[in-house]
Amino acid sequence: MRGFLSLLSGMWLLGCRSGLGDPAEPLPGSGHQTVTEADYPVSNLGTAVGNVIPNFCFPGFPQPAVSIEETEICFANFYNPTGLGVFGADDPFPDGEALPKVLVIDVSGKWCSPCKYEAQHVLPGIWKTLHPKGLMLMTVLADSSKPNVPATIEDLAQWTGAFKAEYPNTIDPTYQMGALFDSSQYPAFFIIDTVTMNIVQFVGGKPPETFWQKVEELL
Repeated sequence: MRGFLSLLSGMWLLGCRSGLGDPAEPLPGSGHQTVTEADYPVSNLGTAVGNVIPNFCFPGFPQPAVSIEETEICFANFYNPTGLGVFGADDPFPDGEALPKVLVIDVSGKWCSPCKYEAQHVLPGIWKTLHPKGLMLMTVLADSSKPNVPATIEDLAQWTGAFKAEYPNTIDPTYQMGALFDSSQYPAFFIIDTVTMNIVQFVGGKPPETFWQKVEELL
């Protein structure tokens, strides 16, 4: 996979109702918003801080603790331009549930030990604490059991089963995001402001405590 650092040279880099935390309730006056893929922002697209993240779509499981039926999940599903929107009937998430304020994307590899540690010991606690405040987590499993071999739905079923994932998990079979990372950077994390879909911060490797503090500041 191509190195992400060279791509970003010269730039500052940077929901399921479950026992691990109920989703944020819709704010007063909020309601179903009609946001389609055509509404997704198209200017300033890119992969650096300040850019709008492209509307990538991935196959995966919106609520793996409930079902591992394969569904397409797009970043546009989380776009919340008013900050007050809720998921609609056509979204792969519960109708009427509040759209997130912040999206954190975790890009991982099935072979990656630090990725497994985050999935087992860190992300469940983050989900439990911050999902009720408006955070959406989404894992994008790029590699299979070997580096540079794309993950499959079968890999994802094993991954979510092993770590009892409560938040959306997907695969990146064509390396839309995975191709941006050197494997030594797994896991890789993005913070996305869902009002603008701007990238707020990127971290390659284990996120420092300040990363999660930044997430809390945005909620």
